[in-house]
Amino acid sequence: MTEPAGQMSFDVLPRLRGYYPSLSPSEKKVADYILLNFDQVISMTLADLAHGCGVSDATAVRFCRSIGCQSFLELKLALTRAIPDSPKLIHDDIEINDPPGEIARKVFQGSIQAIEDTMAVFDENAFHQAVNMLAKAERILIVGVGTSSPMAHEFGNRLFRLRMKCEVETDSYLQLMKAALLTECDVMVVISQTGGSIDPVRTASEAKIRKCPIICITGNGLSKVAELSDVVLLSVSHETRPETIASRVAQHTLIQALYVALAMRSVKKTNEAENTIWEAVMRQPPFQSG
Repeated sequence: MTEPAGQMSFDVLPRLRGYYPSLSPSEKKVADYILLNFDQVISMTLADLAHGCGVSDATAVRFCRSIGCQSFLELKLALTRAIPDSPKLIHDDIEINDPPGEIARKVFQGSIQAIEDTMAVFDENAFHQAVNMLAKAERILIVGVGTSSPMAHEFGNRLFRLRMKCEVETDSYLQLMKAALLTECDVMVVISQTGGSIDPVRTASEAKIRKCPIICITGNGLSKVAELSDVVLLSVSHETRPETIASRVAQHTLIQALYVALAMRSVKKTNEAENTIWEAVMRQPPFQSG
């Protein structure tokens, strides 16, 4: 039986060996590969693992669930914890004796890599469809929880500058309530890197019931949120932790790309709005703190 997300109290390698006899032949290929290469798997994508094992992505996902993990990310986290005192819990590429300058360089490189990887899987047709959906929507509800919340607010900040009727909700109960009032004329944008958190799934499910089109920005194209969505924009990151650093850079870049694409549909109105905003800011006396 799968354990609740975030409750990975088990030692994954002994568990994998214990479940081994009950696995299907294709799932055993994944198990064999992980047992031999578990220290390398923590830096792989799901596609990398599937390719290395000679199985499909779907088989790799089934394997994760068969041994009690809700997702590939949860499996990678469990594998990371099998390495005692690993700096990979902080950042995948960091070594214990790295000086501060080297740490900074590796963090920068991780962010660059996330953008390059996201560009490599960029779906131009899906992006174009997302822009059209947002441009035609009567209302836009942007949702995200946890570390996706700042990205949701950033997207809302971009869209209100275009005079678009949008709302950002990061409270799980309120976003569910607001999803219940959506219609087929609206659009929901769900930001969830793992795509498997219960709150985004529940909110997207409610929007689906209301026949509201859904756009998701996620790092997991096989997730439940992606399955519920009409358009999927992938933000790729090879990081192992759920609260990834580089994935936020990729998400932020996708958000800015959507904003610019929408803004270019009416350059004059966009510039007028920006000028109006900054004229209002400049008219005011300096803000006082305290």
